[in-house]
Amino acid sequence: MNLACEMHFVSRGDGRLIASFDDTFRHRFEAADGFLALPSIVIVFVVTAFWALVSYAIHRCIVPLLCGADGRKLGKFEAEVTSQIAVAFGLLISFNAVWIWDRAERVRCAVVDEGVALTAVVTDAEMMADRVARDAICASVAAYATYLIDVEWPMLTDSSAQRTRPLEFRELTRLVRASGEEHMRNALNDAETARDVRVRDGLIHMAPSRWSVVLLLAVLLLISIGALHGDGPRGRLLALTLVTLAVSVCFSVLLLHARPFIGEMALQPDDLREVVFRAKSES
Repeated sequence: MNLACEMHFVSRGDGRLIASFDDTFRHRFEAADGFLALPSIVIVFVVTAFWALVSYAIHRCIVPLLCGADGRKLGKFEAEVTSQIAVAFGLLISFNAVWIWDRAERVRCAVVDEGVALTAVVTDAEMMADRVARDAICASVAAYATYLIDVEWPMLTDSSAQRTRPLEFRELTRLVRASGEEHMRNALNDAETARDVRVRDGLIHMAPSRWSVVLLLAVLLLISIGALHGDGPRGRLLALTLVTLAVSVCFSVLLLHARPFIGEMALQPDDLREVVFRAKSES
């Protein structure tokens, strides 16, 4: 299911139902994916600059407003408050990181499993006595893997890939079933399962609410750091600088791994290219 675009039905007064697409979420996800497609150094710079601006605004505006010019308006600010916010931020940023890396590992394993399964189909075809059937299956595997590389893989970058079976896969399924080879059918089923995982998990976006919570906690953490050093502008600036760098690193790492098929660290169909090369050499 493509989470970047939702379809729902609206009932009019006359009882008719019309289908409409919710473009709001689609445009938001497209904008996010466009940002994540930028070079890594640009993403890190933008994230760091954003949190630097937030930190500077806290240092120059919010803290003086809360604590006064001399830092005594607020009174004593307990360090335990900052510690509690830091713990909450650390836990939630860790939960998000675990979700992202676990999803990335599932997708990476699915990519490898898909290549292994299609290679097994080619290997089984090589041992067939019927040369015509062998060449047909190998050619069909090459055509299907080429489709995945040239057509489906680019669609993963803009969340437009579908989990429906393409024509090339249906033709390969027909040939494999006609061969009567049980092991070959099992290998093709494994390839289809791996593709489903790759497409399904590869298109999942982290819920915006999870990003919103960690963003809010990061801002609260910076405000509490500023209030804790309200009476010392130089110490406050140093403390905010250090925490800002730490927060920027956390968000940069998450964003660089947020989408498995987008950006400089995107997964590539190298295993499928090897499948195409081998299948074509046998057909």
